[in-house]
Amino acid sequence: MIDFNRIPNPSFGIMRIAAENLLCHPFLVLRRQCQVNVFSRKYHALPFSLVPVVIRLHQRQSMTVLWKGIGSALIVKGLTLAVEDVLSKITPWPKEIDRHSSLKAIGHHILLKSVSLAVVIPFYAASVVETVQSDIASEKPGIFDVFQEGIYRFLSWSAPQTGRLLPIWIILCPAVLCGTVHYIISVLSAGLTRWGMTSAKKRNQRKQGALSKEVSFVEANDLDMSSKFAGSLVADVLLFPFETVLHRLHIQGTRTIIDNLDTGASVIPILTRYDGFFDCWNTITREEGGWGLYKGFGALLLQYALQLSIIKGSLFTFYHMGDLFKSTGVQPTSPRNQATLVDRKDRSPKASSASLGGTQLQQQFN
Repeated sequence: MIDFNRIPNPSFGIMRIAAENLLCHPFLVLRRQCQVNVFSRKYHALPFSLVPVVIRLHQRQSMTVLWKGIGSALIVKGLTLAVEDVLSKITPWPKEIDRHSSLKAIGHHILLKSVSLAVVIPFYAASVVETVQSDIASEKPGIFDVFQEGIYRFLSWSAPQTGRLLPIWIILCPAVLCGTVHYIISVLSAGLTRWGMTSAKKRNQRKQGALSKEVSFVEANDLDMSSKFAGSLVADVLLFPFETVLHRLHIQGTRTIIDNLDTGASVIPILTRYDGFFDCWNTITREEGGWGLYKGFGALLLQYALQLSIIKGSLFTFYHMGDLFKSTGVQPTSPRNQATLVDRKDRSPKASSASLGGTQLQQQFN
């Protein structure tokens, strides 16, 4: 019988990637539109206020209203992985580390992450614009527009003669710092979560009088996915105000028109004139209050609620799939079990007698 507790790791990894990058993209769009809306009266700090707005958006626009910019978002993800891979091959900086890595290797790994962020930030800024602009008030971007806009932003090291687009060097330092700190917090939080879950499991096993050394693939993947989920959640929550500021700097001077999430029935242009990170932070707290830095926080809560339900639901399904086959009487066999059955068949009395008869017959002919 197939042991469903030993399903390979890739199936769970694919589920996690699909949940983070595909299924949760609508909540990313909502979050960013709330963050960059300077004139909004509703902050949507809780998820309940977003429900009627989303319904109205779908009624007035198409079902793809919250899937805009998904192509550019995936391109930026792939570009980040490609840059990290190239840097790891042309430099001594490792792309992966573990708990046995030296401090020097850890420092080089963080340096690799920082440099790759610096290269990708201009393309990320172009992707942010595509995810927040309204479909009914803007032309839909092409697949490769993110490269064109990203290269333009990458070369924009001086302030333009007209317009309010910020030169990339003003955004680059705080964006790289925020991204690097986000990565460090997520890794540390994931490690602490893994340690806590492992310690709790061992403590419960000691109370039952039996400490198991074997860990099934389902349990191992539950530990891995849950710890990464917790690490990402902690980092996103702690750095949410900084993300709000950076997203406003990214779209300044791009003449972006977004959906008005106060009503879900109109659009609104974004016109700002920030001088840099600290000016943007001070302006938000002065004009919109401290909660202005947390606009769209409810969308973040919805995003992680969906991720958690997908993770736990998939693990529950795989864990109990073996019981489902048991209850229905179906006994699918794995290649290992098939080999065992063939071996048993060869050792059966009939097989032994047939083998003996064949040997005697061969002796008579000889």
